[in-house]
Amino acid sequence: MRFVKRLFIAIVPQRLLFTQTLILLVVFFLMFASQALALIRLSDRSLFVFDPTPGATTTYKVTFGYTTPSTIGSVDMLFCINPIPYMPCDPPPGLDVSHAVLSSQTGETGYTITGQTTNHILLTRTATATGSGLSTYTFDNVVNPSYKAHSYGIRLADYASQDASGPIVNLGSVLTQLNDGIFLETQVPPMLIFCLGRTVADDCSGGTGNYDDLGILDPSVTLHASTQMVVGTNASGGYVVTVNGTTMEAGTHVISAPTTPTVSAPGNEQFGINLRANSNPVVGSDPTGASTNAFVTPNYNTSDKFMYQDGDAVAEAPNVSLFKKFTTSYIVNSSTGLRPGVYTTTLTYICTGRF
Repeated sequence: MRFVKRLFIAIVPQRLLFTQTLILLVVFFLMFASQALALIRLSDRSLFVFDPTPGATTTYKVTFGYTTPSTIGSVDMLFCINPIPYMPCDPPPGLDVSHAVLSSQTGETGYTITGQTTNHILLTRTATATGSGLSTYTFDNVVNPSYKAHSYGIRLADYASQDASGPIVNLGSVLTQLNDGIFLETQVPPMLIFCLGRTVADDCSGGTGNYDDLGILDPSVTLHASTQMVVGTNASGGYVVTVNGTTMEAGTHVISAPTTPTVSAPGNEQFGINLRANSNPVVGSDPTGASTNAFVTPNYNTSDKFMYQDGDAVAEAPNVSLFKKFTTSYIVNSSTGLRPGVYTTTLTYICTGRF
């Protein structure tokens, strides 16, 4: 019995000590909670990160409302993994606001950055009474955390003092998390649409043949024909169309071609083209279509005057051009002394886009 009593006496003080400690912890917690509850939260808090890529240098926009009408001289912003005030603050790995710049502010303004570290910014102004509405503070040159595994926050608090000392007037936190953005990409492929034939549709959706029999040469008659071509492109530098090939030939016999714009003269050997409507002879048509910046080159742009040189540019556009239809007119005149033969030529039109 004596042993039991002694053991009981030894245990009782330990129980009393535990009970007292527990009571003290509860009292401390209640005091802490009452202090936190006494503070009014900043309203409508938000954080917008312009580029949410981990490690990117970007812009942060912090928005909140000053809930308590009061005189405020400073705002403290502390970047922590845990957004809860009064808890230990572990800076987000990789975050750096030490070179952040306050690029704009709305609502409650007049602030400048008077202190900053890698995870802390202190805004200071002449102590001024706050109004209602939201205030926004934009910071450039912020380096994002280097991870995306979990969120991080900004602990916000405002003070009547200019150095974040003394009682807190309002407090609050914002929480965000970085992630890789969704990348969308598209493109407009380079396009050059070109068609050629005796006749072609305005959008190159169809056409007819590429052969024309001009008939029998007669010194008193001008033989003529026409073809059409349509061009359109999204090339920034537009396009150029050249015509390539020889004049009309029969073996070694050649019908000469004027090298400057010349009127048709039956009885003389002539082979020439232009890209305009003509009345002598009646053949051809002026360019048509939606494009307003495509045109015939000067040597082939005069009605009733014809010429031809291998490799000449006959049509072009300086930049992006909608569909344009060009009609090329051909004339052949012969002299009485022209050698007999079958006179032919094959002309190749080359359209080159300037991308």
